[in-house]
Amino acid sequence: MPPGWLPTQDGGSRMRSSACLALSAALLLAAPLSAQEKAAVAPDREHRLLAALAGKWAVKQSFWLAPGKPPRRDEGTAELAMVLNGRHLRQNLHIADGTDFEGLSYLGYDSAAQRFFSTWMDVNFPGLVIAWGGLDDAAKTITLRGAIAAAQGQDPVPVREVLTLTDAEHFRYEFYETRGGAETLAVRLDYTRRR
Repeated sequence: MPPGWLPTQDGGSRMRSSACLALSAALLLAAPLSAQEKAAVAPDREHRLLAALAGKWAVKQSFWLAPGKPPRRDEGTAELAMVLNGRHLRQNLHIADGTDFEGLSYLGYDSAAQRFFSTWMDVNFPGLVIAWGGLDDAAKTITLRGAIAAAQGQDPVPVREVLTLTDAEHFRYEFYETRGGAETLAVRLDYTRRR
């Protein structure tokens, strides 16, 4: 009997259930979409806004090691791409700060909840930052709020992320933390589109 097949009581054989599921999923994904399904995946205004950020960017980072002190400044690059059927904006960020810093984020829009969300992971942080928020059309900003897990026994650290859409060639990302009841700017990234 070939690998991946199981015997049946009648002497025949059948594929393992995980293989059957994978084959079924592949067939479903290959099937043409109905008109209703096409409408459900058509990009809305918020997803078109995210898609406009896809591309390669030069990045200038300002990183505050302590409130009230001058920031450390470094440069890097970022590549942003729409993934998963155009639903999520993935960012691969590299900062040339002497540590081979690398970060990975996803920014998306939940059409059902009608709000934006972001996730962030990087090489210096073992956790995951998740934040939710909305778009201010007048200010051209997406503001998201979440929290970072703190040391065991301590309360999570509230965070605020602000993405400011300057124009088609520039945008800014700011990351704020609230510690001891005071919110401070921790990181600012200024993006310029690369040609």
